[in-house]
Amino acid sequence: MNALQLFRTGSDYIEIAAMLGMSVPSVEIEIHRLRSAEKGDTAQQDHAGAEIRRFPHRIQPGTPVHFFGGQRLRV
Repeated sequence: MNALQLFRTGSDYIEIAAMLGMSVPSVEIEIHRLRSAEKGDTAQQDHAGAEIRRFPHRIQPGTPVHFFGGQRLRV
């Protein structure tokens, strides 16, 4: 049985995690992924290998900035 089938039997995440030998967050992700696949939503799969860009416009150290607006000063 997979995580979604166990979830539908009434088991909670902690019980499912113990049965499958997975962590609770992994069980939640797996159930969400399986439910999305049933609905035909493939958005997660489309972006699975996408690079995460946390700071795309990072200012270099030593660059003078205007602290109130957070913008660079034109020197």
